[in-house]
Amino acid sequence: MAISGALTAAQRRAVTGSDPATGRLAARGDVCAALVARGLAVPHGRAGHHSYYLSPQGLALRADLTAARPDVPAPGRPAPAADTFTADDGTGTGPPRGPRRAAEVATAWEGLLRIRALLLDGATDAPAPWERDRPVHAVALALEAGGCPPAPPAGGAGYAVTADGADGLPRVGWRGAPDQDTAVRALARCAELLDRCGWQCTEHRARDGAPFLLASPRRTR
Repeated sequence: MAISGALTAAQRRAVTGSDPATGRLAARGDVCAALVARGLAVPHGRAGHHSYYLSPQGLALRADLTAARPDVPAPGRPAPAADTFTADDGTGTGPPRGPRRAAEVATAWEGLLRIRALLLDGATDAPAPWERDRPVHAVALALEAGGCPPAPPAGGAGYAVTADGADGLPRVGWRGAPDQDTAVRALARCAELLDRCGWQCTEHRARDGAPFLLASPRRTR
């Protein structure tokens, strides 16, 4: 994009350094304000307490700059930096639980809703394009933000989200349940939450009878 050549080095760093999942900027206020003036970012929040997110034009510019910089995480892909948010899918070690994690999840979900509103003409009830490109991450974020517990690594009850088969649809299972009926009830609550977040779920059974959900993004109107 030609506009990239007109940006200052600080503005380019702000664009490429934005959160690859939400587009949230972590730059100084004056840099963010300059990007807003160029139509590349938008403020979100109360007056005087704004967070800044890339606009659709800013996201497109980030993709353009990222294509020329292999060291910069592409939108929709997890970044290697330790401070980049990653949803807990319940299949690995997982981040420590607590107030700090809850705040991080809430911020990530707020950013996701902002991106939906920007890219879907104000609608927030259907997944944005980058969510459709990263459905496992997106479904895990919706569950975690909604208060469902991810399966802990040391054992215990919680959801686990994986990619199912060739289609790669998010498969939501429930680990640590004492019986299948308990797992079915837990997954029903997950399905209710995901439906409110723009994901349609269908119920299935594995060969051993274990219940699971397959989630697919709701179509935009």
